Amino acid sequence: MPPLTSMFCLALPAPESGQTVYEPRRAQRAHSVTDFPFAARRRAIVLLSIVSGLGLVLSLTSVASAELVAGRITAKNFSTHHVGGPDSDAGIDDWFLSNGSICAAVSDPGHESAVTPFGGVLIDVGHCGASDDQFVVLQPMLNLSQSHVVPISEIEAGQEVGRAWLRTRASFVGIELITTYTVTEARPLELDITTEARRLESGDSFFSIGLILLHTSGQTPVFSLLRSDLDRSVGFAYPETDRRSLTSLLSALIATDLTVLVGSDGMPPISYGLERLSSDVLEAGKRIPLASFSVSGMHFTFVNSLTRPLWWGENDRAPSILQLAQIPFMDVPDETVLETQYRIHVGARADVASITDQIWKEARRVRGQVDDPQARVHIDRASGAPMTEIRPNSDGQFELNLPPGAYTARVLAPGDRTAEAKFEVAPSGPTTEIPALSLGAPARIKLPPNFIGRLTFLSQVTGNAAVFGSNLLGQTMGTQAIPSGTEAPFLNLAGSSFDPEDVTIAPGHYRVVAVRGPEYEARELKIVATPGMTTQLELSPLARVAPTPGWLGADFHVHSGESFDSALPQPLQVVAFAASGAEVLVATEHDRVFDPRPAILATGLNQHLVGVTGVEVTSAYEGGDSPYASGHLNAFPYTAVPAANRGGAPSLEGRRIRDALADIAASPQNTHEPFVQMNHPRPGPDEQEGDTYFSHLGVAGIPFDPTLPLSEAPNNVLIQKNPSHGGRDLDYHGVEIMNGQELIRYRRVRADWFNLMLQGERIIATANSDSHRLGVIVGLPRTYVAVEDDRIETFDQAELMASLRKGAAWGTTGPLLQVQLGETPLGGLHTGESATLHIQVNAAPWVPLSEWRAYVNGQLVYRAPIKAGESADLPLVFAKDSFVTVEVEGPREGLYAEAFPKFTPFAFTNPIFVDADSSGAFDAPGLPRDLPTTLTHPDQPD
Repeated sequence: MPPLTSMFCLALPAPESGQTVYEPRRAQRAHSVTDFPFAARRRAIVLLSIVSGLGLVLSLTSVASAELVAGRITAKNFSTHHVGGPDSDAGIDDWFLSNGSICAAVSDPGHESAVTPFGGVLIDVGHCGASDDQFVVLQPMLNLSQSHVVPISEIEAGQEVGRAWLRTRASFVGIELITTYTVTEARPLELDITTEARRLESGDSFFSIGLILLHTSGQTPVFSLLRSDLDRSVGFAYPETDRRSLTSLLSALIATDLTVLVGSDGMPPISYGLERLSSDVLEAGKRIPLASFSVSGMHFTFVNSLTRPLWWGENDRAPSILQLAQIPFMDVPDETVLETQYRIHVGARADVASITDQIWKEARRVRGQVDDPQARVHIDRASGAPMTEIRPNSDGQFELNLPPGAYTARVLAPGDRTAEAKFEVAPSGPTTEIPALSLGAPARIKLPPNFIGRLTFLSQVTGNAAVFGSNLLGQTMGTQAIPSGTEAPFLNLAGSSFDPEDVTIAPGHYRVVAVRGPEYEARELKIVATPGMTTQLELSPLARVAPTPGWLGADFHVHSGESFDSALPQPLQVVAFAASGAEVLVATEHDRVFDPRPAILATGLNQHLVGVTGVEVTSAYEGGDSPYASGHLNAFPYTAVPAANRGGAPSLEGRRIRDALADIAASPQNTHEPFVQMNHPRPGPDEQEGDTYFSHLGVAGIPFDPTLPLSEAPNNVLIQKNPSHGGRDLDYHGVEIMNGQELIRYRRVRADWFNLMLQGERIIATANSDSHRLGVIVGLPRTYVAVEDDRIETFDQAELMASLRKGAAWGTTGPLLQVQLGETPLGGLHTGESATLHIQVNAAPWVPLSEWRAYVNGQLVYRAPIKAGESADLPLVFAKDSFVTVEVEGPREGLYAEAFPKFTPFAFTNPIFVDADSSGAFDAPGLPRDLPTTLTHPDQPD
């Protein structure tokens, strides 16, 4: 993912006189000089993270106002000065703007944004009273560099007859930026943004100005138009970007003047259109147009203008490499003003046409009908260039505005069905009728009622799994498709009102694999899907064949549309969690404290699982006290602060982990100190390292070395104490040793974990899914935690957390364990220089197992074959205090491989500690002279 940054500087003439509220905030300094780190993140967060959301049953609702409003959000007015929706972040001390039709919010300068420590930026936009906000952030930046993210210092608000506005000010690197956000009564669905930039004093050369618009991991699919030359529009298909290739980066620059964000399926319907109106330099009484371009990656769109006219070439084309060679000669001299004007259009449907209809208000009306209202209709020009896209009404009819010309209506529908029709829009005359679009009768599968589990439909011809829940937009980045939040190669059923009664599928012969997680039996059956017919799928409930009495299966890292990088409605994630057979869902939305329990109640699944409120505290900003970012931390349980920005989530951007940990420990809203888990500290194969903390350690810039003691660099940065509160970067409680499906990531983190435990740092290991969309299996991996009573109806959160803190836990993707050393359970302290390690392994019959392994102080000491239902004993003698861990593994084959593609049957335990000298305590053995290969060669299988 390229580190392209977007700078955005907008200006508006000084507003007319009116009442204003002027709020100077503390000045904020710029930080390091690295390019903006859009370092990709595994499945959803890349350069950072963004907040998306539910909005179906749980979001707060702002009260629509018939009046213009501009001002500060307070505890008293929050209920009316609040946008509401899955991505609604604004709270007390932020700023609110409304014309009664659309509501928006600009964050206080002291509140961090989704990409930087700096606020004062647009964070919420929605229809007033609809709780439909899916807007993440619009962040100004200069010079294509993260070191030039603009730190806003002041905000004022005002209103006059017919309009209301918020204005931000910043003075940075010698440049003054004034950005004004305006709504009017005359244009109820538009938000104007204008920025002026002028030089106040000498400073860095200033060659570009732009905005970053975040839409992480396809949260709001992006469509681009170039209205000055529509045949060069790219629509949903973007060039691939590679930060390592100049050619790739240049090909990713596209000319566009309208960027449409399409709201997510399953969310309250909305869309946004960011229209570039003008970008000019005002010099010597002249207004000279500037060259503008954009770059869209999987997680962001960067819209940018150069600050000087090009020596040659056209302004509506992306600059070539020769034109970019002009950059060293660009700057903004005194007596010069840059003015950029944008407009955000807000649409009432989740499609492109709800925006293009506003752009082409005077264009001809076009009408059509398709025989499946679930279809998406794409309109292309005769050249093949995409023009717009529309959702049909419930009866399959649709209408939209189009300029005169020749077009093709291209329809995509569930079940891999397509249709198309050519038509022409005349310059005048009656409404244009598109020829009937017939997809034909679909093949449908009627699903079993009250069934709990996950169903995978495998083609008996190709072996491929049928995909459900696609948004049918076809968004791509190069050759890579960007899936929607609800798209998955399986179906989740939980006997809930959110379950579909039937689904459309491509005709053919299928083998259906039904599972409900590792404790339940699996079943397979064959079915034929025939066009025009509905076939009943008969399935009886899956039996629990491998129960885990005394243990609760938990996933401590679960996302939904309440995260900025997810478009998955939370009720659907709850259904998926129940279908996986897991029991404790810890909601860890990015930088947002959100309670999952209302969604669990709404789905009627409170007898199957429980929810715990948490938060994932994220950092992608490379600067401030942490020049290489600070990774991600989960904190749970965590209590939300009503009406606070992001629910009172802690901040981490530009900060060292130790300072965020101190804030979390002292958070006044929590009755007990939250458990803090370091997330995904190492990358998996082909993953970048921006949010993998042990890859750079935040301040060191080089990876943690598991072969070195904590006293040596770079490892020693972890134990440096903050002089005021005494905290260390290492003072978290747990580490996500297993994240997702890759065992190589597990072994890399295990090396760090063994190193720290050898040196006396007791950190609890966990296993989690980090699921952001339906296509990523939730509840696998999972962590089993010991409890006295594992019934859901008697769930005791305090007991669960106390047991987790003791380390009475093990992680798995299938094998089920009982392990003890003598009579000492996981997390306990065995006294004596010898003991017998006892292990009992269980698994559902479809989960293959092959061997178990024992480790003492991180050294592999024993391995042997084992099968489900078997137990083993291993006598051990200890020359010194030690810790013992166990792993179980099986081959990736059979039904398991079909139900859990790319996963390996695997389980690990937290340690049992050994007090060999009977001193009454565990004395860490320290790093041995001859290091185990688990530390020296972590990428190699044991």
